[in-house]
Amino acid sequence: MKLVIKIGGHLLSTKSSILNLDYIKELVTVLNEVKKEHKIIVVTGGGLLSRFYIKVLRNAGKKEALCDLMGIETSRLNALLLSLLLKGPAEIPRTVKEVLDYYCSRNLIVMGGLQPGQSTTTTAAIVAEAVNADLLIIATHVDGIYTSDPFKDPNARKIDEITLEELKRLFMEREIEAGTYPLIDYLTIRILERAKIRAVVINGKPPTNIIRAIRGESVGTRIKIK
Repeated sequence: MKLVIKIGGHLLSTKSSILNLDYIKELVTVLNEVKKEHKIIVVTGGGLLSRFYIKVLRNAGKKEALCDLMGIETSRLNALLLSLLLKGPAEIPRTVKEVLDYYCSRNLIVMGGLQPGQSTTTTAAIVAEAVNADLLIIATHVDGIYTSDPFKDPNARKIDEITLEELKRLFMEREIEAGTYPLIDYLTIRILERAKIRAVVINGKPPTNIIRAIRGESVGTRIKIK
């Protein structure tokens, strides 16, 4: 199976630790198992370090495009770390063309963001479309997609299955700026819609949820594609 796995920055780092080393070790173990049977592309978010750098630039009055560039480079640094821990190559793709060039000869690619104005979730969707992936797994720090922000609304309800139209209504008016992209942004939804990519949003903790999602078990939120 051809898989694209987005690893959210919230999983890689926390408020108490720039790098969540215990989680990263568990993730490496799981990805090593997955790559034995599947061809995978892993897209990493920037995490706490990215948001720190972005805050410095924003406080200095820099434009959002420059903040985005900072976030992209930080996500690529996370990708390089993960790739080396997985005994993968040190070359991190910087364009879709490079992804396609590497994909011909590798069963594992780890990468970060691609260009300003796009979340790494959008990057994962673009890459999934480019390689005609069988499944896009979006691993984040919540159990799936909720009717509202579960960290702010105690009445938020987890959705087990959702259509693209319902996703649009949930996320189309969310704020978009560097380092604060929502769980699913509108551009990601449009790419899923045009490419008809099967996708699931899961809690990346524990990383074994990734294996459960690959097996088709009831985990997270499945995004229905017509």
